[in-house]
Amino acid sequence: MASLRNAVISKLKTAFPDHKIYGEKVEQGLRKPCFFITVLPGDVIELNKLMQQREITIDIQYLSEEETNAKNVEMADLLNDLFRSIAFDELTVNIVERRFEIVDDILHFFLDLDFIVMLSAAEQQDLMQEIIHNREVL
Repeated sequence: MASLRNAVISKLKTAFPDHKIYGEKVEQGLRKPCFFITVLPGDVIELNKLMQQREITIDIQYLSEEETNAKNVEMADLLNDLFRSIAFDELTVNIVERRFEIVDDILHFFLDLDFIVMLSAAEQQDLMQEIIHNREVL
């Protein structure tokens, strides 16, 4: 889901233009404050031929310059307000579940998405115009 990841990055760049945003790995030269974005695909449930229910979790990791819990909690509040919804692939998904944890002075802010995707438009079928019925009785 590259488009979803790009939508998250775009929101972060707009809200925090002075923060560096990295992929999942940094070879060298990490600059703080910064974000790492990881998209964790979840279940895909086939509802019918035309619809799927998808579950995706996004882990936004934040490394503050100060490496304090206070800065991490402050950022969690800002991210909570920023990510009430997200738009990607011509969808706007309301994010009902947002949560965070702090591990080794790194904020992990999780966005849990659960949405339904229409796979293709239903083809309109021609209605039956004529019925030929056999009137013989055996």
